[in-house]
This record gives sequence, C-alpha cells and structure tokens, in this order.
Amino acid sequence: MKPARVLLITLLNILLLIAIPAGAGVLVDADWLKAHMNNRNLVIVDCQNRPDSYEKLHIPGAVKVLHHVDLEDPTRYPPNKFPQKAQFLALMNRLGIDNNTTVVAYDDRYSLFASRFLFIMELYGHDINKLKLLDGGLPAWKAAGGKVSTSLCNPVKRGAYLTTGPNPDMMVSWSDVYRKGVQLQDRKVLVHDTRPLAEFNGSRVRNVRGGHIPTAVNLESKKVCNNPDQTFKHAEQIQKAFTEAGITPDRIIYTYCHTSDRAAHTYVILKNILGYPDVRIYEGGWNEWGSLTALPAADEEYR
Repeated sequence: MKPARVLLITLLNILLLIAIPAGAGVLVDADWLKAHMNNRNLVIVDCQNRPDSYEKLHIPGAVKVLHHVDLEDPTRYPPNKFPQKAQFLALMNRLGIDNNTTVVAYDDRYSLFASRFLFIMELYGHDINKLKLLDGGLPAWKAAGGKVSTSLCNPVKRGAYLTTGPNPDMMVSWSDVYRKGVQLQDRKVLVHDTRPLAEFNGSRVRNVRGGHIPTAVNLESKKVCNNPDQTFKHAEQIQKAFTEAGITPDRIIYTYCHTSDRAAHTYVILKNILGYPDVRIYEGGWNEWGSLTALPAADEEYR
C-alpha cells in the first residue's frame, strides 16, 4: 500500500472515531430503553430468529416481526431479497409505525435480524435519527435486569406510512458487483464478504456451489461483537478490525453474505455506527451468485 494512501486512511479513521463515539445515533442500551419504553411514539420491534420465540419470551410492549415472512420477498428470486413497497407498507400498518415513530429493534442473535429490519426501514426513507438498535438485544436486556413478557401486544393504530422508496443507492445488483467489483471497472469499489470463513473458502457449501466472489475480502460481522452478551465492541476495536481487513472508509463498500442478514448487520456497523460514507448491499448475495454458475467464483466447490 502506498504511503500517501496509508496516511489518508489513518486520517479518515481518526476523524471517524472523533466524530462518531461508540454507538452514536443508532445504538441504545438497556437503560435507555427502560427510560423511554413508555413513550407513546416509540415502537419496540421483536425480530427474534425462530417463529415461536416471541410467544415464549419478549420485551414488554414489543410487536412481532417474522423474519422469513415480513423481511423477505417470496415473489422474487432469490426469495431472500428485501420486501417491495406494498409489502413494506402493509408491515408498517400492522406494526403501528408511521413516519414520526421512533423504532427500537432487537433480536436474540447478535442483532443480525434487527439490523435487517432497520436497513429496510432506512431503505424506505425512515428518518435514521428515529431508528435504534438495542445493543446486545434480548440477551443484554435480560442481563441488565430488564423485564420480559409472554403477553401479546396490540399495536397502536396510526396514520398511513408515506414513502417514495426503496432507495436504489443503498443496493447493488449482481451486474454491478461483476462489472465494478470483479472486473475492476471502478477501482474505488471493494467487495466485502461478511459470511463465516468456512463459507467464504468453500469448505461449507450452502448452495449448488461454495466459494466467494472474486476480489472479495472476508470479515464476518459477528466478529466485532462481544460474548456472551452479544453487545458490540468499542468503536475503536470495530474500526481496527475492518481496517486490518482492508475495509476502509475511502472505498465504496459492496457487502454481501448468503441471504443479506449479515450484510444488513455490516451496513449498520459501517454506515450507522462508524459513519462510512458509501456502503451498499448486494441483496441477492451468495444465494443468487452461487446459483448463477456462469458467474466466476474463487475457492469454488460444488456439492
């Protein structure tokens, strides 16, 4: 790496860490939620992994989102793509969310699914200052002595949600990734694979073939979370991990995983926590790329 670029990246990292304290904006902790959860203009959204998890245990007053029903589009291929406008508006109506609502999302799996929900909210133009992620989700909430419930919550009925979305600048297609990332038609683009290493190197195959998109660098987003409470590490530690992987704020980041859950997690980390200026999700992910066998793959392994 050229000395001038090393200096530029170092300066950018310093500026980001000065301007963005750990968790600025999007992250809230259990104490914050305890203090604000009775605000009538706040909606807590439960995005736990399993369909029956909400009925077993959830934060009092939370409304339920079903990951594979509400946050995916079964009418498109692959079905892991994000909901289209009509589906999104129906979900907002069911959850009791309008344009003025402050939304706090959480889950029980390192915030992967809560991040997907918040990304979709941002995709359709919700004020990012009104989008909050409960740091550590349900495990951290319980560890902090937060109350839990098994009672179903009836959402408050609000006005119609208004949107001009989805915002096309937040996503890229396989063609964008191929032309700008693989063929290097745009040298500023960096392809980031946020799956576990075993999927990246092809030793675990979840599609017709395994491997990764050529030129992609790998860093699993969950690596920047703590165990066992699933909270995020400090911003300096997160920045260090991404910088060491070559994922720096001077690049245009195209991030992908298998079904866009980890990609959404990465988006929240880079864009909303660290303040990277240009992060986009390849929503088809390896689920799509791996199935399009005419597209190139590195470390390619077939079932």
